[in-house]
Amino acid sequence: MIRKERIAELDLIRSFAFLAVVYQHVIGVYMRKPGVGEQTAILYGMLFHLLKFAVPAFIFITGLVLLYNYYERVHYPSFIRKRVKEILVPYVVWSGVYLSLQPNLQADGQSICWTVLKNLLTGSASYHLWFVVMIFQFYLLYPLWQRAFHALQKWSATRSKLVLAIAALGLLYGWLVWFSARYIPNHGFRFDLAWLDTYWIKYRDRNAFYYFFYFLMGGLAAVTLSAFRQAVIRNWLWIGAGFVILYGYIGYELLRDSGSGKINLNVATSLKPSMFLYTVAQLLLVYALALRLGSGKGSRWFALLGKYSYGAYLVHALVLTYVMKGLNAWQIFSSGLSGSIIAFFLCSLLSFGISYGLGKLPFGALLVGAAEKKRSTTDVQRKELPHAG
Repeated sequence: MIRKERIAELDLIRSFAFLAVVYQHVIGVYMRKPGVGEQTAILYGMLFHLLKFAVPAFIFITGLVLLYNYYERVHYPSFIRKRVKEILVPYVVWSGVYLSLQPNLQADGQSICWTVLKNLLTGSASYHLWFVVMIFQFYLLYPLWQRAFHALQKWSATRSKLVLAIAALGLLYGWLVWFSARYIPNHGFRFDLAWLDTYWIKYRDRNAFYYFFYFLMGGLAAVTLSAFRQAVIRNWLWIGAGFVILYGYIGYELLRDSGSGKINLNVATSLKPSMFLYTVAQLLLVYALALRLGSGKGSRWFALLGKYSYGAYLVHALVLTYVMKGLNAWQIFSSGLSGSIIAFFLCSLLSFGISYGLGKLPFGALLVGAAEKKRSTTDVQRKELPHAG
């Protein structure tokens, strides 16, 4: 039983991911404004691609943290109770806030109870809350993922077998996202069973199994932490070269698939093979950047933002709504690239401020999650893979 090292770079990556999410949503607002020129739309599309690492980064961090802290065993009742308090309760609170602001909550004629329940189960109370529904599935099914990871580790006892296992998982995941992005839309594929169709087809964007590679990638980083850090620093030029090539290709896809004279951001879905390869390269680069920044003065601010990023994430959609109302009312920075940057800065700052302030309240964890984690002295010692030299 030893006290574990705090993985400081994860707070930086959380902050980068949160900021990326905010600017993605700001771009979505500005892209819908009338009069956006083709060149500006293309620029927004390319910026949007640079920010697409955000959701996979959060999943990667989740896999890394869980396998790092709960590698050997987990007392599931206490484990899930803690996550319900820190993740689900704030989610329910803010879902209630967003639902209360919807003017036509019962427009479809369904009962209010069913409407609220459906929104909670699908993360539909606001456009960004789907992520919480998706990420919580990794906690809910963690014993399953833990066993799968142990089986993978046991099978890949040598470096060559590990490479083969990663390649096999990559091919499987590549097929899954191809199935999502290409086969389902082109063939109208559906399941006969309603619940199966709902989970695997209709709401596949919030099905955790469609993101499993990033979770297992985080787990691999957890059990080879020292070697993983060295590898991303040592090979960052090769990773960067792959990133640049893939960035160019997904930019070509965006122009090709959007339609004549238009930019459709839905083309930039994470659930397609090219975006999968691009995202893996980008995640490795972001990790290398976090390691390079180290513990400097600037990085401490990013780390603080990372600690309060969950609450800031929950509240940022509401903040963005009122930021845009203010900018539109004043007719200042309400359009154009410079306007999007100002809106991004204001939304990020205000969301963090609200999360930080609420987090300091006695019941703050119920509103924004537990930003300050108590370090446990009862964590089991992390094991390295035999080939992680």
